[in-house]
Amino acid sequence: MSFLKTKLILILACSSLMVPSVISAATETPATPSYMYLNGSIHTNVHGIYIPGRYLVDEDTVAVYIPGGIGILAVDKHTVLPEGTIFLNSYTP
Repeated sequence: MSFLKTKLILILACSSLMVPSVISAATETPATPSYMYLNGSIHTNVHGIYIPGRYLVDEDTVAVYIPGGIGILAVDKHTVLPEGTIFLNSYTP
């Protein structure tokens, strides 16, 4: 009986330590980008446009389409891009 009580107390103590970390992990802050799973892959919300892949987004991040097989991706707005690149956000260089 003593072994069962010890095991139960240990499980209760461990679960009470895990609950605050689970709650803080579940809340999303405005500084973190939101992600969406679509057709088995992750998409990142880049200022209202979902881009395939996982990106770190800040105020300088823009969504672009680079023709020639590269496709849609998120880059820093100061990045030099090839001619023909189309900016999907309202940003224009």
